[in-house]
Amino acid sequence: MTGRQSSENTGQTVALTGATGFLGSQLITSLVKAGLSVRALTRRPQADRENVYWVKGDLDDKDALLELCEGADCIIHCAGVTKALSRDAFFDCNVKGTKNLLQAAKSKKPTRFILVSSLAAREPQLSHYAASKAAAEMAVSSGHWPFRWAIVRPPAIYGPGDMEILKIFKALKVGILPVPGRKSNQFSMIHVEDMAEIICKMTAGGFGGQIIEPDDGKSGGYTMKEVALALSGDKKPPRLITIPSPLLKIFGILNGIVARLLRRPAIFTGQKARELAHSDWVSRSARKPHFDNWSPHYSLKEGLNTTLQWYRQNGFL
Repeated sequence: MTGRQSSENTGQTVALTGATGFLGSQLITSLVKAGLSVRALTRRPQADRENVYWVKGDLDDKDALLELCEGADCIIHCAGVTKALSRDAFFDCNVKGTKNLLQAAKSKKPTRFILVSSLAAREPQLSHYAASKAAAEMAVSSGHWPFRWAIVRPPAIYGPGDMEILKIFKALKVGILPVPGRKSNQFSMIHVEDMAEIICKMTAGGFGGQIIEPDDGKSGGYTMKEVALALSGDKKPPRLITIPSPLLKIFGILNGIVARLLRRPAIFTGQKARELAHSDWVSRSARKPHFDNWSPHYSLKEGLNTTLQWYRQNGFL
C-alpha cells in the first residue's frame, strides 16, 4: 500500500539516516515511490537501488554527514539507538549524533529537517533512552537554523519485518499474553507503511516548528486486551497474564546486569521495565498530523493480519 503519496515534492532529494532499520528501510521504499531521490547513510556496503545514493559513514563522521546533506532539500534523521550499556552511550548516539547532523545540515542549508523521535521523549525521567530522545528534541527545537524543522514521535510501530511483535505472536501459540504493568495501560500503534507515508508527506513542507504524534486513527489508543482480540481473530483470545511493575523491574534489572557482564546491550533492562509499565503511551490528538484526502490505510486488525502472513511466509511461525 505504499506509493500512494502525493507527488508535490517529486524530483527533490531527501537525506536519510537510519536507512537500514525497520522504519528506515520502509521509508526508502516510500520516498522512492513518491518520486524522490534518496541519499542514505550506512555503515556497511549496501546493494544498489534505483534513486538511492549510499553514503558510507556514521553520525560521528562529519565528512560523511556533509556528503550526506549535499544537495538535499530535506533531511530525515531516523537513526538512533534503543539499547546501550550506559547513559553516555545513549547520549553519544541520540544527542551528539543529532547535533552533528544539525551542524552538517546548517552548512548545506536544506529547506526542511525532520527528526524522528519517540513518545518516550515525553517522559525523560523514565530511562536514559527517554532522556536522550528528549535532549535530541531540545537540540533541534532550541537552535536557530536556516531551515524549517519538525519532530515526529511515532507510537509503537509494527508490520512485516518487525521482530518485536513476533514475540507476541509466539506467546499466542501457547495461549497466553504477558501484560507489563496494568491491564488498563493504553498505547497507540501504527503500521510501518502508514508511518513511513506520514513522514514522506512531511517532506513536502508544512509542520514548521511542530511536534507531531501520529497513530492509526484509534483515538485513545489500545489496551493489551484489545490487541489480544485483534491478534486472535476468530480464535479464542489468549489469557492475559499481568506482570506487576515491581516484578517486571526486578527481571529487567537482572537482565541488565547480565548484559553489562557480557558487554552486550540488552533492550530489556530495569529502565525499560519502567517504560513498559508506564500507563500512557497514547498519541495526543492535538498533535496529530492532518493531510488532505489521506488517512491511515491499516486498521490494527488488518495490519496484524498482514504481519502474521509475512511471518508465516518467511518461516518465523
